[in-house]
Amino acid sequence: MAVEFKNFPLEGKLKGISDRQLQEHRDTLYKGYVNQYNRISELITKGDSSTANPHFSEWGELKRRETWAHNGALLHQMYFENLTEANSTKPGTKTTKLIERDYGSLEAFKADLLNAGKVAPVGWAVWAYSVLDKKTHVFLIEQHMNHTPIGVIPLLILDVFEHAYMIDYGTARPPYLEAFWENLNWNTVEERVAMVPGL
Repeated sequence: MAVEFKNFPLEGKLKGISDRQLQEHRDTLYKGYVNQYNRISELITKGDSSTANPHFSEWGELKRRETWAHNGALLHQMYFENLTEANSTKPGTKTTKLIERDYGSLEAFKADLLNAGKVAPVGWAVWAYSVLDKKTHVFLIEQHMNHTPIGVIPLLILDVFEHAYMIDYGTARPPYLEAFWENLNWNTVEERVAMVPGL
């Protein structure tokens, strides 16, 4: 079943993220990952897995790219899902409880998330619940598939590739991080937090 591109009509709603930045990010990059993933999935299904070997095979190369395209599509989808009109939502009851439990305060959580966003080389800062220690962490994912944590429930997705802010801020990431925070869709985060066991 093919993955569908979701439009996310956020034009004119985001503070500190221009419509041009939004459109280039959403309509070129995110849409491109969706198309790549669908194409790779189709070719893998039609391909001959018996040709697989550690050196080279067309099927093997597709398998190597599958995770990249999958994560590129899904992380971008979740990123745009957790954006909305600036300052239009607030952290929900369960989100607040989880943040206060693991960070002490919303301010401490914000500092941890945005500071993690500053140190991620290229990729993502992902606030997620770990089934290993039953706590939330801000994990860093390089590119779309390096250092990807296993056994987590992703709650909030922050894109820190330069393509997420280059049009508006050049190479200056910190002002983009502040803009991202102001445009967070806490209702979406609350829906994800509801999947955390025991809350």
